[in-house]
Order: sequence, then structure tokens, then C-alpha cells
Amino acid sequence: RRQRQMCIRDRFCIEWKGGVCGLRLDIIGSVASGKTTLAKRISQRFNTPYYEKDNVVWKRTSSGDEKRSHEERDRCFNEIINKKDWVVEGSPRESLKESFGCCDYIIVLDEYTLVRLIRVFKRWINQRRGKEAYNSEPTLEFLWWNIKWVFEFNKIRKGLIKELNSYGEKVKRFRHSKEAYAFVVQKYGN
Repeated sequence: RRQRQMCIRDRFCIEWKGGVCGLRLDIIGSVASGKTTLAKRISQRFNTPYYEKDNVVWKRTSSGDEKRSHEERDRCFNEIINKKDWVVEGSPRESLKESFGCCDYIIVLDEYTLVRLIRVFKRWINQRRGKEAYNSEPTLEFLWWNIKWVFEFNKIRKGLIKELNSYGEKVKRFRHSKEAYAFVVQKYGN
């Protein structure tokens, strides 16, 4: 495992003054870029829990999704990032950036737009057929929102990369999740 320097960038982080620290990754990217698949693979390989940021923002209930209050959302996220080991994944958003200062690496999945659109359609079809699990019901409206989010990522990409530059070498940008997985395996061994 890697040695971790004291995290002073963010008040929500556990402060480490050396010693052994667990794997801490934040995976971000567009809808259908491979974030969840990558997080699951890393989680299984390194026996590390992974968390979807959507499930921090939304409380999943049998009667539908309920948006958490800002306080509840922040408390939930802080509990996650104050653990020894974690992988979090999600689309870029204004909230839930506290993990950037605490993680070992920010992995940006920047898959081609066409690939992401094909994945959105395949996922939607598989969910409609009951072959793939989902958090939000795969309606036509939800398909439209996913397509819209793919193109919104393209619009914010340049600003996002500029914002992430302040985190220096901990930001790693990959076109494909397989490349990101190989990087993580190389860095953390096992």
C-alpha cells in the first residue's frame, strides 16, 4: 500500500502523518463513460468498498428516489471519505468535491461521445428488458435525460479539466476504463 501525506486541503479528510493508508480513488466522467464498471472492478480486485455519488445525493426508497437535504448528503459523504479505503464515482457536479483533496488519484474517464451514446442506448434497452438493474426507471424521458447529460459533459469538459489542474499529478485522464484499471493495478499492485 502507498504512504499518504497529511491531507490539509480539505477539512473533511482524516489527517495522516505517514504510515500505511488504504486505496482512495475518485472516478469522474460523463454518463456511460464506464465509471461504475471501473469502480466495481477495482472494488473486487482490492477488496475496497465503492460508492456511487448518485446514491449519496438520492435516497433510494421503494416508493421512489428522494433527494437528501444538503446536510444529510454532506454527512453521508463525509462518513465515506473519512474511511480508510474507498472508491467513489460519479458525474462531475458542484457538490461532493471534498473527496478531490483526500483521494490518492482523481481518475477522469473521457470516453468518446459516440461510445457513450451507444452505451446509453444499450443500457436503456437492457433495463427495459429486465436484463440490467437500474436506480431510475428506464422511461423515454430518462433516456432523453441521459442523452442530454452526455452532451452536457462535452460542454463542461474544458472547464472541468482546468479546475482539476489545481490537483496536479493526482489527476489521471483516460480515454477508456481499461487503461484506468491497468493504471490502478500498476500503482497498487496485488
